[in-house]
Amino acid sequence: MLAALAAGHGPLPGDLSASRTVQDWPFPGQTFSDVLRFISATEVVVAIGAVLAVVAFLAGRRRPALAFAAGLALMVLLQFLVKEFVDRPRPTTDLVDLRAGYTSPSFPSGHTMSPTYLYGFLAAAALASPLPAGARAATAGGVVAFLALGGLANVWLGVHWSSDVIGGYLWALAVLVPAATAAASNRP
Repeated sequence: MLAALAAGHGPLPGDLSASRTVQDWPFPGQTFSDVLRFISATEVVVAIGAVLAVVAFLAGRRRPALAFAAGLALMVLLQFLVKEFVDRPRPTTDLVDLRAGYTSPSFPSGHTMSPTYLYGFLAAAALASPLPAGARAATAGGVVAFLALGGLANVWLGVHWSSDVIGGYLWALAVLVPAATAAASNRP
């Protein structure tokens, strides 16, 4: 539904006020936001994910590795297709302070969707692992904090509306939940 609303091309109710509010904050700031944006770029996420999938596969964790890799490929394809189908323009300089560049349509935020899939999968694996409860909670909390800061940074930089960021989280979850479920399955 959010994609259909975003396809109307303008900011959704609350987008402009959220952008202006976030852009008035001193945090996360230019340097921190630029670093978050770099490490959450789809290309970086795919490279990290590919290495992790190969390592997991070679370590004998074939089902999780294949489920993760299939989800990663699907996430990239889905991100491209939704961006092209919705074709929502980015925020403009007459409405927000543009503090970074971009190369694709705005919805969903790829800098939110990609890391949500990657780090969400790793958090799900940690939560399902035999690690101590404190380590599982710290991992999940760290992932949530990182993803929240990344979404905030995209709005602070003026490259996405808040609804683009929310769309990135939701589209990633649509791929993440089945992939993590398949990885955790006990079936051969």
